[in-house]
Amino acid sequence: MNGTRLALAASALLSLFVLSGCAQPGTSAERESRHYVYAADDGFDPNFRTNKADTARMMVPFFDQFWQAGKKDRDAGLTAEAARQRLASYTSDEFLASVRGKTSFAGKDYDNNKSVSTQERKAMIAAITTTYMDGYQGRK
Repeated sequence: MNGTRLALAASALLSLFVLSGCAQPGTSAERESRHYVYAADDGFDPNFRTNKADTARMMVPFFDQFWQAGKKDRDAGLTAEAARQRLASYTSDEFLASVRGKTSFAGKDYDNNKSVSTQERKAMIAAITTTYMDGYQGRK
């Protein structure tokens, strides 16, 4: 009797783990936003904690614009080589320096003028290029 219950519980847990392991955010922008937030976090300040779930949710529109640009370029008939050139412009230092965000703290929004770390820059480049190419290739 106990062996049957144990086998039933083990199979229920195994199916739960398998199903939860397959769950991913719906769109490319959501996946890359979440990946960017976790990859860019240096986590060195013990007095400050970032709410990663909210940050990822707020970053989705930023990455969605690159997915939309990729889709628009594909629909306009842009060649793969021209799409790679567009990606090069998105990953240039001038473009990344022009990206400015806002920081919310204690109910107020502040312009974020701090310099971007190398880790954050690499994560942003990876997220932008992946999201743009997902839009260009028609992947959700």
